[in-house]
Amino acid sequence: MSASSSLQKKPWPTDFIIPRFSVETEMILERANEVYRKEGTLLTMPNIKSDILEKLAQSIYTYTPYPSLQNRLSVAEALIKAHPCLKDPGSSSGVIGWQNSIKYKMANYRTKLRGFGIPDVTCNALKHKCPADRKSAKNVKKAKRAEVNYLPPYPAGENEQSLEKVREELVTESKKKNNENVVKDQMSKTFALRRHEIINLCPTVRAMKDRWPALFDPSQINAEFQRTTTVLLEPEFMSALDRHTPKLLMLFRAKGGALGRRLEIIMELLQDSVHSSIERTREVVLRCLIEYLGEQVGHLIKEFNDTENLEELEQLIMAITVTPKPGASTSNSPKNIGIVIEGVEVITGLGDIARACSVLLGLTYALNLDYPTQLKYTFEVFQKLFLELDDSKLSSKVQSLKSKLEA
Repeated sequence: MSASSSLQKKPWPTDFIIPRFSVETEMILERANEVYRKEGTLLTMPNIKSDILEKLAQSIYTYTPYPSLQNRLSVAEALIKAHPCLKDPGSSSGVIGWQNSIKYKMANYRTKLRGFGIPDVTCNALKHKCPADRKSAKNVKKAKRAEVNYLPPYPAGENEQSLEKVREELVTESKKKNNENVVKDQMSKTFALRRHEIINLCPTVRAMKDRWPALFDPSQINAEFQRTTTVLLEPEFMSALDRHTPKLLMLFRAKGGALGRRLEIIMELLQDSVHSSIERTREVVLRCLIEYLGEQVGHLIKEFNDTENLEELEQLIMAITVTPKPGASTSNSPKNIGIVIEGVEVITGLGDIARACSVLLGLTYALNLDYPTQLKYTFEVFQKLFLELDDSKLSSKVQSLKSKLEA
């Protein structure tokens, strides 16, 4: 295994596996566990704690350099389960002391890794921050939405200069027809360079579109999402949406009041047998879902009756656009569905609203963009309920919806 591949991250596990410690530590723990089982006596030898924490830090880093409180507690719980003699006598759960020790050990371990130039921790060194952000806890660049490969190292034998040459070749190759395999390989090879630009330089969307035109192809957005999270974007999104559709429709139909009436009007589209399809059903469910969450469809989906809206498009921060196709004669004619971010039309011709939603979610990951504040619950559902990414922490509104779907 190469040095760079060994630094690739893995998704945080459901059950954390405690690593093997040194021979001496393992011997001490084996004897102490036996004494604990017989007499209930805890181990009081502090000299093995450093070895335990070092091995834990190394193991934790294979998942993330910045473990959350929940992550650290899961490690502490797994440690006590494997070695009950290590229980913390100062807490009822026996893990609080270990959680704190892991927290401080990971901070020291990140400092150690910065000395080796490891990118996903070096980016947060004070000297690499702009003057306004030179505080250790300010604007920390770390995975926040279950990104597994948030800031990966360059491939073995490559550096910024060599990968920049590949990027230049990629721009040329992306203009050719029937060249998907070459583009795919070069996009994969330049993934680390792209992430370094996005995370460290925060370029505009327009600049990214100029430098990385291939990134704005739906197939490459799906590939980038999988590289970043290890999750298949469109298949998982559509599968979850279809799986939840029957229950969601029941919830929508049961809603009363003004909201119930708005949902009823949207669901009337399902009664049009001429245009009924799985794509239409998905669109109706997504439109209703946005309203059900207390947000507005118009904040996500912008519909235009003509194509003479360039000035209005330029004002959009993040939206799915629905415009008539050239030559369209009626309101029921096929529409052109696209995505606009920071006033730039980045994608067109997506075909249906559900696909546009999944691709837009993918773009927020690919470009490290924040979710729109007016649609925070909608995107939380997309991420945490549909794709089950970082789904252990839900807002009260989304937790309520999840509970109803599982009832």
